[in-house]
Amino acid sequence: MSKNMFEVAVKGAWTGGVQTKINVREFDSFLIDEPANLGGADAGPNPVEFVLAGLNGCVSVMVSMIAKEMDFTYSAVDLDTKGTLDVRGLMGINGITPNFQTVTLNVTITTDESQERVDELKEKVESRCPVMTMIKGSGVAVDGDWIAKQ
Repeated sequence: MSKNMFEVAVKGAWTGGVQTKINVREFDSFLIDEPANLGGADAGPNPVEFVLAGLNGCVSVMVSMIAKEMDFTYSAVDLDTKGTLDVRGLMGINGITPNFQTVTLNVTITTDESQERVDELKEKVESRCPVMTMIKGSGVAVDGDWIAKQ
């Protein structure tokens, strides 16, 4: 593997119903489940909630990295993310994709930087964030606002 490549690995084991026990590196294991209305016991977030959590975490990491490159100062980043799914796609209805139909990411950055600088940060983050580009690459538009708050 090239020195520029970074591999991630996750293990999962079905535990019954629609639950899966997940292990990542040396962290405590956790459950992925579905809410009761989708056949689960609601013992943990569902897979697509983890995708949105991954988006939030990835955007936050990229804000930190790119802000350093830009000499952009901030004291807080709040992320509010929502995704919509058409469950007919999950049920196998032809012509309806089972992935997100929409994703909305609203970011509030506590900063003395201008809105123009926030917009520049947003553009760079959205083009370099692996989870963001994966979602967009699947054909899902990601919308929302990036707001500077003092």
